[in-house]
Amino acid sequence: MEDLTVQGLAAPEFDAVAREFRANFADRGEVGAALAVHWRGRPVLDLWGGLADPATGRRWEYGTVQVVWSATKGLVATCLAMLADQGRLDYAAPVCRYWPEFAQAGKQRVTVGELLSHQAGLPYLDEPITLARVAVPDALSDQLARQRPHWTPGTAHGYHAVTWGFYAAELVRRIDGRSVGAFLTDEVAGPLGVQAYIGTPPDVAATVATLVPAAAAAAGVPAGGGAEPGADPPPPTPPAPPAAAWDPDSELVRAMLAIPELAAPGAAHDPGVLALEIPSGCGVTNARALARVYAALAAGGTLDGIRLMSPDTVKAAGTTAAEGQDRILGEPTAFAQGFMKPATSFFRVSGNPEAFGHPGSGGTLAFADPAAEIAFAYTTNSQSAAHTDWRALSLVDAVYRALDA
Repeated sequence: MEDLTVQGLAAPEFDAVAREFRANFADRGEVGAALAVHWRGRPVLDLWGGLADPATGRRWEYGTVQVVWSATKGLVATCLAMLADQGRLDYAAPVCRYWPEFAQAGKQRVTVGELLSHQAGLPYLDEPITLARVAVPDALSDQLARQRPHWTPGTAHGYHAVTWGFYAAELVRRIDGRSVGAFLTDEVAGPLGVQAYIGTPPDVAATVATLVPAAAAAAGVPAGGGAEPGADPPPPTPPAPPAAAWDPDSELVRAMLAIPELAAPGAAHDPGVLALEIPSGCGVTNARALARVYAALAAGGTLDGIRLMSPDTVKAAGTTAAEGQDRILGEPTAFAQGFMKPATSFFRVSGNPEAFGHPGSGGTLAFADPAAEIAFAYTTNSQSAAHTDWRALSLVDAVYRALDA
């Protein structure tokens, strides 16, 4: 088989993590992936390998990017935290202070913090969102504003899988005037020197890694080195999804399919789709970029002399605002101001309560752990059905073992 050796750099004290990354290819069906870790403000791991497109044999290279699904939310939450740091956004203020039309349909008292921590009762809209409407921000804003909450805001929380990004993006637009994609480019990605897009340029969209569905990956799509004869099998398949996952009228399905067109085959690789700003899930970036953003947050908001926000703002943005049984996902989750918090099956990353970040459907995982001075990011095009993928967990566990060594 063609040699698709893992490439990149690993600090000596993190050699065991690099070995675990290679084991993902040898033993766990990895197709293409990247891993980046910062410790105490410096990069200690920057690895990549495998295939960006199994159908053509295109290799995963240094600059390969992919759709990272809900890990995009962490980038949006960072933009909002920067506005809070500038005194332009108050998490405790009502949303309608910044977006007067939002006060319709009983939402006049919904706070920014309730909206960002998935407590607003707006996980789906009565009228599905169309891509044509996404392309017209004013029309989408009107649709978002007139939606009535599906529960009394503040009395429960439930994952706003798709709608969260549009509500958050409209806050950025109302406060700053720029779209969230432009804000991300100008204020985060540009200063940090990384690739991260919400609304991806055509030349970049043409290079994204091809996402391999979970069923195809499990059936033996060629991995970076292929499964070795006699290798240990991957962990057992995750538990079956709740019954609501098969009910098209359930809140879970309505929340996950709030834009029905995104479920079409190939939508995640369509340059026309990626050109749109879909801030809950169609961000395009790589592990190196995610790790660098979270490294700034783990270090108190400043990295390499580039200040995103103050330590106090990092703490406020990453403090738990909602926790317990998730009305949409049907199991316990916890959220800060747009970031997910650990100790749930959807985000099992650290025993430190200060940690925060966001997973992405299919396996992507990125987070900051200020207590451990760690920023971690893993991206994979071999999509898994697990909440927090076993490949990512093997790497997270190896990182913490290295810290304890």
